Amino acid sequence: MINVLHVIGYLGRGGDTTVVMEVMKSMDKNKYHFDFITHEGTTDMELVKKLRGMGCTVYILKGDVRKLGPVKYYKEIKNILKNSDVKYDAVHTHTSMQSGIALAAAKHSGIKIRVCHSHVTTIQRKASMVKKIISIPVFKFLYNRYSTKKVACSKMAGDFLFGNIDNYTLIYNAVDLQKFIAVTEDDVKNARRELGINKDDIVIGHIARMSEMKNQQFDIQLAKLTERDKNIKFVLVGDGKDFQKIKDEAQSVSDKVILTGQRNDVPVLMKGFDCVILPSLSGEGFPVTVMEAQAAGCRCIISDTVTPEVEVGLNLVEIITLDNTEAWVNAVRNITRNNNMDFRNKCAEELRDKGFDKGTFVDKWLSLYAVNS
Repeated sequence: MINVLHVIGYLGRGGDTTVVMEVMKSMDKNKYHFDFITHEGTTDMELVKKLRGMGCTVYILKGDVRKLGPVKYYKEIKNILKNSDVKYDAVHTHTSMQSGIALAAAKHSGIKIRVCHSHVTTIQRKASMVKKIISIPVFKFLYNRYSTKKVACSKMAGDFLFGNIDNYTLIYNAVDLQKFIAVTEDDVKNARRELGINKDDIVIGHIARMSEMKNQQFDIQLAKLTERDKNIKFVLVGDGKDFQKIKDEAQSVSDKVILTGQRNDVPVLMKGFDCVILPSLSGEGFPVTVMEAQAAGCRCIISDTVTPEVEVGLNLVEIITLDNTEAWVNAVRNITRNNNMDFRNKCAEELRDKGFDKGTFVDKWLSLYAVNS
């Protein structure tokens, strides 16, 4: 049995959690076991309960490096590794700049495989210039010194954390394509009917946690600017700390904007959308949402802060700078109804041919835990 301890700052609906959960679903449970360290305050306790029910141990620290301080954070993780009943073969960090602290604790606890995984392309939390000048060189020194393997979900994410040199492994995020192929026309009709969407309505979807970085406020702006286009609807899927704020802002265009909260039927929703938008601010590594949208044969409009690597050859992705609102409005107005299920299924098959199926992704991921890989 290979025991892996994952360190994830936000254990919830984020992209890093999503990909780890996908690996867990497919891995041989007789060969691999995953446990988790996460941080109090941002963690989805329902997911924690689910993971514990699956036999995973989830350690919840009282805060991250910023809150606890580097020394206490280091000691907390070292104590977990020292006192755990499980002998871990690998520690796999997903906490960007902070990763070096956990990796140092792992090194000093005798963990031979120490993976530093980059999922983002910028520092996502605000910090003063003084703090950045002092802390960033220290953090870089630590994760470069104490990681045995460096991994990134995109070239932009890898270059951000590890530098513009070929010293990391690139593993693009993938999706379970069969889930998208299995969606039927009736599934789509029922989902659209449930959401109150008419047969000829053009649906612009956005699936993401409600946060400043995901920029749902921009969706509301687009809804206001297309208010006269009565057949254009915006469906915002997800929850998060900004949910109530977004809900309040959407009141003025409630006839155009539908907030669903968290949903578990993403493949069905994606096939009911005519377009998926991702107007994110800086920070996206390799968003799973855009890959899911392409697996559903959906047009995508993304901001220029998102890595262009998500355009994988299906010609479904359009990139527009966030400061050109007029171009976004025109692009949304040019979206047409997309109910061709044959075309949509063909897109999923093409992604499989390009190596973006979950099976290929999981094999590459699990190879990280081989001592000689």
